[in-house]
Amino acid sequence: MHRAFPSHASSLHEIRRFLRDQADESGLPDDVVNDLILAASEACANAVLHSSSGLVEVTWVDSMDRVEVRVADQGVFRRRVPLQEAEGSGGHGIQMMMALMDEVTVREGTDLRPGTVVRLVKLRDEI
Repeated sequence: MHRAFPSHASSLHEIRRFLRDQADESGLPDDVVNDLILAASEACANAVLHSSSGLVEVTWVDSMDRVEVRVADQGVFRRRVPLQEAEGSGGHGIQMMMALMDEVTVREGTDLRPGTVVRLVKLRDEI
């Protein structure tokens, strides 16, 4: 299932509801659903805050061996070193996604090929 949302903070609630609706059909345990939604919400928040993209696209793929969520924007990925003094406790989103998911990949959008895609995978045999 695929949906596009306006790249705005007010869309994050609707994105989480979309993910919850998809998860309800998947038969996953609540703790796994919560991990998926938290990781995907972080990826979506990053797209909204950092991509300068008009849309955030969210794709839910449920198969026999895995559940995969892809978050895509049309932005350019800018590597940043978190500055604790300036950002407070922020800047740990990718590490959090990695801790919650079995696989995390980031295809970085560039100036020549804009569009960052974050792929989050939870393997069913790990559940």
